[in-house]
Amino acid sequence: MPFGLVNAPYFFSKLMAEVLEKYDTFAVPYFDDIAIYSNNWEDHLRHVYEVLKRIGNAQLTIKPSKCKFAQNHTKYLGHIVGGGVRSPAEAKIKAVMDFPTPTTKTQIRAFLRLADYYAHYVKDFSLIAVPLTQSLKGKIKKEGVNWTQDCNRAFTELKNR
Repeated sequence: MPFGLVNAPYFFSKLMAEVLEKYDTFAVPYFDDIAIYSNNWEDHLRHVYEVLKRIGNAQLTIKPSKCKFAQNHTKYLGHIVGGGVRSPAEAKIKAVMDFPTPTTKTQIRAFLRLADYYAHYVKDFSLIAVPLTQSLKGKIKKEGVNWTQDCNRAFTELKNR
């Protein structure tokens, strides 16, 4: 795909969705990645064969050095996926844990965006985050915030979970 085309990612994603049409029960395209998952080895071999055949029929090529086949677990979009389980990647957890206490609205927004990526793993994420989201109210973006005990508790609780 040529560099610099404004709509290239959109059209490539659309193409991949069409190429893998009807394979959504075992193949997930994301830009130029395809995750193929199966319940057992025999199914997996068949799924990989079918995906590679569709890619070839579409006159697309893959670069084998960028491929990983037959992985029990793999990093995918900031998660470790495999064995029927999805869990957050350690590097991303470390980024949340090492996030400094916010002092501005911009920093609170950055923390909430980072933590929200893993909201799936945190029961009642939005309820815990209420003091932080409440502290964002007001018109001036970069003004300091009134960092209350509730904000501190919410910040610590989200980091711990």
